[in-house]
Amino acid sequence: MASEVLTSPKRRRLLAKRYRLLERIDEGGAGEVWRARDEKLEREVAVKLLGAGADDAFRARFADEARRAASVVHPNVVTVFDEGRDDADAFMVMELVSGKTLRDVAAERGPLPARETARLTVQVAAALDAAHAAGVIHCDVKPANVIVDQSGVAKLTDFGIARAARDRDEQQLLGTARYIAPERVEGGPVGPATDVYGLGLLAYELLAGAPAFEGVSTEELVRRRLLGPPPSLGHRRLGLDARVDDVLARALSVDPSRRYSSAGAFARALADVLDQGDATSSLVPAPTRLGRSFALPRLDSTVALLAILAVLLATALFFASFPRALTPVAPAGASPAPSAAAGTTPAVVGKRLSDAISALQAAGYNASWTVAAGAGGAACSVARQDPAAGAPITPRQYVSLYYVAGKGCTGKGD
Repeated sequence: MASEVLTSPKRRRLLAKRYRLLERIDEGGAGEVWRARDEKLEREVAVKLLGAGADDAFRARFADEARRAASVVHPNVVTVFDEGRDDADAFMVMELVSGKTLRDVAAERGPLPARETARLTVQVAAALDAAHAAGVIHCDVKPANVIVDQSGVAKLTDFGIARAARDRDEQQLLGTARYIAPERVEGGPVGPATDVYGLGLLAYELLAGAPAFEGVSTEELVRRRLLGPPPSLGHRRLGLDARVDDVLARALSVDPSRRYSSAGAFARALADVLDQGDATSSLVPAPTRLGRSFALPRLDSTVALLAILAVLLATALFFASFPRALTPVAPAGASPAPSAAAGTTPAVVGKRLSDAISALQAAGYNASWTVAAGAGGAACSVARQDPAAGAPITPRQYVSLYYVAGKGCTGKGD
C-alpha cells in the first residue's frame, strides 16, 4: 500500500482549491479514502473520492450520503464537513479518525471480552439512535463501518446506502449480504428496527469472533437470514450468561416488529446480561470531587500499615535464609510441563472438541470454537487452534478452536 501511495498520480492533488490529498488510506468498490489537509482551516481530514467512472446515479447517491450523514451530529458518528465535485470526481470531506475498524480488531484479537463488547455496542447504538432521530436509517451496520479510535471511542461511518425514513419506494438491494436484514431481502420497508438487526449481528460477531451467518455464496447467506436466529453463542464460547442468546435472538428476529424498539434499548439489555450494568462505566469519566486535597492516613492506620510491612519483611528474610541446596533440582534432560503460568498454549489439535475445551480450561484459559469449513479428519476433532501450541498466551485468554463437524462435539448433545 505504501508504494502505491507514493506513486499514485492523485497524491498532492488539490481538490476544489482547498483539500490537498496526502495519502490513500483505504479503497474499495465505492472509491478511495484519502488522508488530506484542509488548507483553508489548516487541519487534517479524510476525503472520500469517487473516480470518474462512477455513473450519474451513483454520484447522486454519493451526494445524498453526504447530506444525510452531515445531518447526524453525534460523538459516535464520523462528522461530515463538506462535499462537492472537482472536474469529473465527486468527493466528501470527513473527520479523520485515527484507529482501526471493528472488522480489523476482531480479525486481530478474535472474540472480544464481554465488557468491551457491551461498551462498543452501547456507543454504536447511541450513534444509530441519533441517526434515527434525524430521520436517517443507516442500512449497512457492520464491523467494517465502525472505527475505534485510539481512546477506545467507536464511531459509525459510511452512510453510503443510508436513506431517509420516508423513502419507502427504493427496492434496490444494497449492502453486504452477510449483514442485510430479512425485510430488505424481501423488499419490505426499512426503519430503526433494520439497524437494530445490524447492531445485533455486530454484537454477535464481536462475542463469537466470527459472523453469525456464514455461507459459501450470497444466495446461501440470504437464505439463512430468513430461517431464523443464528446458532447459539453457547456453541462458540463458554462462560457467557445464557440470557445473552435470548437478547440477541430478539434483536435478530426475522419479524421487525418483534425486535427491540430502539438500538439503545437493545444495547442496554445486552449490557445488563453481559456485565450486570457495569459495561458502560468507562464511557463517562468519573466525576471529579473538587476542593478535596490528599490527606495523610490517620495515625492508627499508619501504625497498622508499618506493622504489616514489618511482618512481610521478616517472612521474606526467614525464607531467604534457607540454603539453596534445599531447592529441588530437576533431573538432567527434563523439561518443565507447560502450564498457564508458563504462558504457553497447550496442544489440542487432534483431540475431541470437548476434551480440548476441558484441557484449555484446566490450564487456565478460555475457549471459543467454530466448525472448520472443508476440514477433513474424525468428526468433532480439532483441526486447528489459534494461538498455535506453544505460543505465548496470557491467563484466561481465549483460544479459538476450529473443529470437524459432528454430533455432540461439545459433550452437550449439540
